[in-house]
Amino acid sequence: MKPRLRSARTTRRQALAPASYAPSLEALLGDLTPEAFLADHWEKRFYRLSRGQPDFYAPLLSQAGLDHLVASALALDPTAVELLRSDLPRNRMKDPTRAPDAQLLQAGYEAGSTLRVNAAHRFSTSIRDLCLSLEQRLSAPVNVNLYCSPARSQGVQAHFDRHDVLVLQVAGRKTWSLSPPPVDLPLEYVPPFRFENLEDAQRFRVTRHQPSQVDNSSPTQRFTLEPGDLLYLPRGHVHEARTDGGHSLHLTVGFKSITYADCLASAVFQRAHQEPRLRRGLPPGFASDSAAWDELRGEFRRLGEALFQSLDPDAAVSEVVEVLMRSRSRVSGLTLGSEEDAARVHVRSQVQRRFGPLMRYREGDGKATLQFGQRAVSVPADFGEALRFILRTPRFQVGELPGPLDDEGRVTLVRRLTHEGLFHIVSSNDG
Repeated sequence: MKPRLRSARTTRRQALAPASYAPSLEALLGDLTPEAFLADHWEKRFYRLSRGQPDFYAPLLSQAGLDHLVASALALDPTAVELLRSDLPRNRMKDPTRAPDAQLLQAGYEAGSTLRVNAAHRFSTSIRDLCLSLEQRLSAPVNVNLYCSPARSQGVQAHFDRHDVLVLQVAGRKTWSLSPPPVDLPLEYVPPFRFENLEDAQRFRVTRHQPSQVDNSSPTQRFTLEPGDLLYLPRGHVHEARTDGGHSLHLTVGFKSITYADCLASAVFQRAHQEPRLRRGLPPGFASDSAAWDELRGEFRRLGEALFQSLDPDAAVSEVVEVLMRSRSRVSGLTLGSEEDAARVHVRSQVQRRFGPLMRYREGDGKATLQFGQRAVSVPADFGEALRFILRTPRFQVGELPGPLDDEGRVTLVRRLTHEGLFHIVSSNDG
């Protein structure tokens, strides 16, 4: 009988979430605090956690969950599922005459290929909740890919990613080999010109400054991730992973960091709306006419010197935040049935924040405002302490809200936020 595509075995113990698990950065990092992680490791050096809890990620994925996730991906977006083998180019793994289906994937897996589901959070509520929690904490879009590899296999050759990743080893074992980055914090994206498509921008203008081939023949680190373990890799670190005597299942959480280059680009275009000189076209014939080229260089220097003093960092960052929040709220923010939850809110009610759109607190014009997705709630600035508490506290009792609000005001505020879809009631105790 042929072996089947396997994941972690589902047991009665795995059916229950480990007591320490929560879809949050704190839970993932174990004893390392998020503050220490961000200060000592983020964008600097790798971090490996040997947790010793094989069932830790069971709430994210199980055998039944894996089967359902892959089936959902095949039904909703077959292009999200692919087979990978390090000894074959990706185009050799695809059959142009046949859309991927369960039989094709099973055959490829049994032949030694790794199954990958891109953007797996689209097909799993629990993985999506983890993404939303991490996006709120780190202010970066998050993407999760799933990798299921058979024994004695390697899905991808040695390479480096252009985004930071957390590797969550769900089941099985995988041996990783790491080498230092050939380029520090490589760019993943540049905005394409109007006459250029995104694929060409990435191929010719991103990779031009980054090596296309990497050497991992003498890795500086080699270790095996066990079920429940975690690995953080800053973008740029060269790595490869192999299975040995058994299969492996892991999730790769990718962080699409917003860079200073992104903010500067926003600031330049904001300034261009105010400065006509920036909106002028380049001198006609500049690509081939030396005189036009000289004119361009002189004006470029003058504009650069003037821009240095005129860019508005606050406006640029605000625009980045607004775009980020709008983009992340397109797939969340429904409030179906929330009016009934809101009516039940009492001063002793325990409420918990929904996993939904990003949140932002700001003050101005005598008001304090909490924005979440495309919704916003404002109160007089004197009551801003309550909104700041809500921003940093995912779960609380209504009566715990700080500041000069009385109990009626606390209930009114939480009812409004519940009606808008920010909270749901965990328990309502009127006694």
